[in-house]
Amino acid sequence: MYPIFSSVGTILITLLIFGFLITVHEFGHYIAARIFKVGIREFSIGMGPVIYSRKGKHNKFSLRALPIGGFVSMIGEDPGDTPEPGEEGKIPLNTKPIWQRLIVVLAGPLMNIFLAFVIMTALVVSIPNLASTTIYDFQENAITNNGDGLKPGDKILKIDGSEIKVFNDLYYIVTLRGKTPLDVTVLRDGSEVLISGVQFPETVSDGIAMGGIDFQVYSLRKTPSVVFSQSFYWPISIIDMTVESLIRTFKGEYGWKAISGPVGVGDKVSQVIKSGESAADTVRNLSLMTVLISVSLGVCNLLPIPVLDGGRFVFYLIEAVRRKPMNQKLETGINAAFMILLLGAMALIAFKDVLGLF
Repeated sequence: MYPIFSSVGTILITLLIFGFLITVHEFGHYIAARIFKVGIREFSIGMGPVIYSRKGKHNKFSLRALPIGGFVSMIGEDPGDTPEPGEEGKIPLNTKPIWQRLIVVLAGPLMNIFLAFVIMTALVVSIPNLASTTIYDFQENAITNNGDGLKPGDKILKIDGSEIKVFNDLYYIVTLRGKTPLDVTVLRDGSEVLISGVQFPETVSDGIAMGGIDFQVYSLRKTPSVVFSQSFYWPISIIDMTVESLIRTFKGEYGWKAISGPVGVGDKVSQVIKSGESAADTVRNLSLMTVLISVSLGVCNLLPIPVLDGGRFVFYLIEAVRRKPMNQKLETGINAAFMILLLGAMALIAFKDVLGLF
């Protein structure tokens, strides 16, 4: 492990990752609001006491002490909010057409997802070897090649009905669904072959039963078309994985141990750092983890839960259907209640993650 990646270094790197992703998220809201000429009071990175601030041409920019979030304060963002003295002429968000408000609220999560594509493109270019979806050989005591199962040279096209575009598709589908037999479609000797009920080895992670992969695959030759394809489909695969994981979490398939907050992510960052065989390898692993967190941040913020961007999106849709705003007291009460629930959940997850460090 490199000296810079000490415990303090791990904490700093974790804070930098979250700070960067939150900044990108809030910049999405900010730039969309600016495009539609919405009045903005403040663009803040961090929460709590102000460390530094300056007055820009259109709004105040600030850096705050607690690196646990950030915000873009817009005029008319909350029910009943109107321009204050000195803000005459600035246009409140709640006076803008619904379609513009929908874009403003979606811009943050979509910016996180767009960032994932950008980072992944850089990763694909820098990674020495890209994994294909064609089987090279099987591990000792493999079970997926039993009987009429998989064979060397098989190019995996579908698993459990889901198309396999990149190796990450293969990995996540087997991981999430492979504890039970799965139907696999492969390209074998130029023809598509359906192999029914392929049994993958079972693994256990954080008390959760998952599928495992017991074979190696060929590497891809890096051509411009391969780089483009991998850069495009890999983030999409991560989005699919995040959505499916959330659905399974809400169904109760994953226990309490599987849910992590910033402290748990920091522990994962530490593991990633320790596993790197070189500085370049560690940077690539951290970059991939940043992609995973960025996608998770974007997707989770799109959930239709009040106080999240997805919740505000739903309120705007309700307003569009009703052709009038929701009752201000009702909306404020709902947001306040869910904010308390969200903060309580975050505190419990943080407590669980801290206990898991010992």
